[in-house]
Amino acid sequence: MKRLAFLFFIIAIGCNPISERKQPIPSLYRLSQMDLKLEGKQLAELYCANCHLKPEPKLLTKDIWESSVLPDMRMRMGLYLEEDFGRTLPEDMNVPEGIYSKTPFITEDNWLKIKQYYIDNASKEPLPQIAKETPTLGLPGFEVEIPEFDFVYPNLTTMISIDEKGDLWLGHRFRKLFHLDDGSGFSIIDSISTPVAPVQIKFNKDGFELLSMGLMDPANDSLGTFQHYQNELGVWESIEVFDQLIRPVHVSYGDLNSDGVEDYVISQFGNHIGKLSAFLSSSSGYDELVIKALPGARKVELVDMDQDGDLDLVGLMTQAQEGVFLWENDGEGHFLEKPLIRFHPAFGGSDLQIIDFNQDGLLDLVVANGDNADLSQQLKGYHGVRIFLNQNGGFEESWFYPMYGASGVVVEDFDLDGDQDLMAISFFPDKKEKPSEQLIYFENEGNINLKPFVSEVKWASNFLILSKGDIDRDGDTDVFIGVFDFEDLYKKPSENWTPLVLLKNKNL
Repeated sequence: MKRLAFLFFIIAIGCNPISERKQPIPSLYRLSQMDLKLEGKQLAELYCANCHLKPEPKLLTKDIWESSVLPDMRMRMGLYLEEDFGRTLPEDMNVPEGIYSKTPFITEDNWLKIKQYYIDNASKEPLPQIAKETPTLGLPGFEVEIPEFDFVYPNLTTMISIDEKGDLWLGHRFRKLFHLDDGSGFSIIDSISTPVAPVQIKFNKDGFELLSMGLMDPANDSLGTFQHYQNELGVWESIEVFDQLIRPVHVSYGDLNSDGVEDYVISQFGNHIGKLSAFLSSSSGYDELVIKALPGARKVELVDMDQDGDLDLVGLMTQAQEGVFLWENDGEGHFLEKPLIRFHPAFGGSDLQIIDFNQDGLLDLVVANGDNADLSQQLKGYHGVRIFLNQNGGFEESWFYPMYGASGVVVEDFDLDGDQDLMAISFFPDKKEKPSEQLIYFENEGNINLKPFVSEVKWASNFLILSKGDIDRDGDTDVFIGVFDFEDLYKKPSENWTPLVLLKNKNL
């Protein structure tokens, strides 16, 4: 009977790719109960697509597939082999139960077929970048400043933001928030201890609200916090709004349930576990509504995407279920998920900007992908910055510039000529690239003809944070880059503190 059921399933799906199939793929449990007489590629279509888009073998090299990615996928399906003796197992890494199955969902024979399919068809070398325009040396319209403080401290910046007065606020991994002056020397006005590393701040009339991440390294902890700070007689006091957040990385604000009170949407990135949560105002305070109970929520913006008068959620999900999703609001705080773009699990989504890039009245998507810190740490030619133009609700990739390890992007009319320009950074650049493409400015010459420029400065630091604002109040937009030096994590620093780079806009 099981064999007949499976034959019916094969007939139903035929040879069409997953995206075109109308029949759902059987669950891992159902697959484990079937007598599968299939080859490696067919098995991969079934097993891999249970959790995410099936990655093509050429996306990674043979050694990466063999040494890290495939063993992890196998153990997630509950199959352990003799080769695992001596390997760090999930229980040794404090992985919560349920992530790695205790029941095998695949036979060893079928697993070996999948493994062989990937090994036989993998790349020998990392995929190269496609042909691209070589960046021009120099950043037109910008002056580079690297403020240096007169004391030694680790360069581990986790946040940069500008308040309404033009002062700079800088978050530090070592549980600190620094208040700096408006750029005339960048002296420290104040320093505030925080529970964990700050990642986002919002200023209000009473003080500010602060989202703090918890452990920055991959972890399943729930140490993240969202707090309100007020200054009482020169002393900053904090009030906890939400706690026990799972490595939160972003918060958005807006009235989602039409009661006139601001709600919060917090991207709890996590690691093996995580979630995207809306905290909706109620008579008792705030009630948490879990929008998506998966790790990898990177950034969500509240916009009226369907133009029905209420705020929807549009956000970037990473980890296995990579993609940009729309959560459509019915106006009362109930949401229907619709995928806008799906990416393979090695895509490495890292940033999202939602803006009408081509000025046609429709919101477009700008995506940076380059996260390279998990199981496949190698240069990836498909990392970079992409623009997806809105084609009446569907999104089409209309521009792509390869950039190894792209980790952040900001959009702005920097040169004040009426169209949108881009600035992007890489946290995982190719260190051998000359000139360095760790920072690229894309000047829009019209019709999304984006010309790349790189700085003449030889960067000695890693860039983690990218933000913008008019610090000198001259009417144009400046750019701020947060420095995060890996070496400062493991050894005592010996040089003066240089936590940021300022690109001062000189177009006005």
